[in-house]
Amino acid sequence: MLYHYNEWRKADEGKESVLDFVMRELVESERILSGRESTKTTMIIVDSKSVKNTDTAEENGFDAGKKLQV
Repeated sequence: MLYHYNEWRKADEGKESVLDFVMRELVESERILSGRESTKTTMIIVDSKSVKNTDTAEENGFDAGKKLQV
């Protein structure tokens, strides 16, 4: 099973992998069925505070506004 996963996630230069192709097709078809555009550009901004918080968030939370462990 791992062999097939590794083969499907490989991509030749300039091409997408089988897994990327399937995921893109599924997302596009679901968006169309939901009455939305088939593709959408998404952007995310991650700052250093967000990245630093990931270690402590699972354990006990962090209030970024007050800079306190909760």
